[in-house]
Amino acid sequence: MRLLPPAASRRVPWKNGLGSTLEVATDAAAPGGDWTWRLSIADVPSRAAFSAFPGIDRFIACLTGPGLTLERAGARAPVPREGDALAFPGEEAVTGEPLGPGVRDANLMLRRDRWRGRMTLARGRDLTLDAPLVLVHAPEDSPALRADAAEGACEIPPGGTLVASGRVTVAGAPGSAAVACELTAQPSRASAPGSTAAMVECGGSQADCGLEIPTS
Repeated sequence: MRLLPPAASRRVPWKNGLGSTLEVATDAAAPGGDWTWRLSIADVPSRAAFSAFPGIDRFIACLTGPGLTLERAGARAPVPREGDALAFPGEEAVTGEPLGPGVRDANLMLRRDRWRGRMTLARGRDLTLDAPLVLVHAPEDSPALRADAAEGACEIPPGGTLVASGRVTVAGAPGSAAVACELTAQPSRASAPGSTAAMVECGGSQADCGLEIPTS
């Protein structure tokens, strides 16, 4: 289990150069390095095309503001403000349009050949998660979140992110929000040859976060 403080987040430019995102957790070995999973927060002040990410599965939810709509294949889809995030392939041509000022979204990206998963946005309610790799982010405008995991209990401060494994329960409170992700490694590609577990790296550090992710 590892708790990433707000200071561990880093701002990186969008791949298409039209904006930037706040990367709150990733398994990249170094800042700007390659990753197989990434959780980030982005402001959407105006209509903009999304970057193309071939081979990546994407999940998006609207954190703040009046709402966000995605244009996909000539159709419009509202981005959920609560519950399961909207999932779409990174190869798809997508344009985001905010419905007013102050729109901010949460984004989970997974390399399709390495991970499968889901993202949930819970507001003011308890949440129970159970997966080989669990991420819980407390948005900046949320009260601190109390989390209990197999490895122990902790308080996730606003802007902080918990990286854990197994069963995790998160206590909701009035006005709280939790961005919760459950990830499972793909058995065929998750481990190096000859190994029996995939070690998780996060926060731009070579440290393995103390987690071993089973691959079978």
